[in-house]
Amino acid sequence: MQSKQAVRRIVKERLSAMTAEDKAEKDKRLATRFLSSPEYAAARTIFIYYSDDHEADTHAILDRAFADGKRVFLPRTVGDDMYLVPFRQGEPLAVGCFVGVLEPQGVATDEVPDLAVIPLVAFDRSRARLGRGKGYYDRFLDSYGGTSLALAYAEQEADLVPTDGFDRRPDVILTDKERIE
Repeated sequence: MQSKQAVRRIVKERLSAMTAEDKAEKDKRLATRFLSSPEYAAARTIFIYYSDDHEADTHAILDRAFADGKRVFLPRTVGDDMYLVPFRQGEPLAVGCFVGVLEPQGVATDEVPDLAVIPLVAFDRSRARLGRGKGYYDRFLDSYGGTSLALAYAEQEADLVPTDGFDRRPDVILTDKERIE
């Protein structure tokens, strides 16, 4: 079995081989798939990441969520903790603990959103998810009672994602090609 670091490296190489045009087309298909999902339709409140250039794009999803009157929360990390912060369209974002990752600056909430949309670096058919390695989303999912959904490109699929006891699987993984439950 490959190590988590090896799987991350292989998937990152695949993603770097995608052209900007390929990525834009995949992002469009992924947003369409997500916005027509039953999870999105049922959610009044959504916790979602604000994507950077290395992740499945969430900006069109955020625009639509605001247009549809959904309440949106974005993550903010402080040390080893991740907080949910209410976010309104147009509010300023600032670089957080990780270079290039934009975060909201508002006050964190204890409200539990209906739907959590989470990023990943790699996944496999059993919905095992590999993140960036800090465990923020695993700790979040460990106590979260709502529906969780990960967004990914088909290129992020691995044969087998190594897992530890603390790793958590999302309920659904949506890619630009399919839905995995």
